[in-house]
Amino acid sequence: MHITEMDLFTGLDLNVMGAIADTCCIEENFTKDTVLFKEGDEATSLYLLVKGSVDLKIKGETTVYSLTEESDIFGWSSMVENSQYTATAVCRNNIRVIKIDTHRLNRLFEENPNFGLTVYRRLCGVFNKRLSSIYQRFLSVK
Repeated sequence: MHITEMDLFTGLDLNVMGAIADTCCIEENFTKDTVLFKEGDEATSLYLLVKGSVDLKIKGETTVYSLTEESDIFGWSSMVENSQYTATAVCRNNIRVIKIDTHRLNRLFEENPNFGLTVYRRLCGVFNKRLSSIYQRFLSVK
């Protein structure tokens, strides 16, 4: 899978997409139970799920959200300044991700602000959808 097929980037300028793919992205595979990052770690990468499942956990135990869909996004804490990951990401099974260096990505956004604004708006939409889902789960438990 290529990042141009991911919801976050689909339909955007191909020249900028090429620069992102060439300078910011690496595809990686991880095995079941691998911890990709821990809550409180310095947040440096955004992840796009290509294959597999990832659990996001808080306080080391409680699964807050399970990512199972191709192109699910996680690690967005890396997209804000002076950030730390707010959850621990653990591979539920063998996975493949596209890992994006967000320091490099933000430099490209500074050179292409319209592109960056579009991506950040889409990222906010993902965040909003996930937060709404968590609210619904919380309310159904009461």
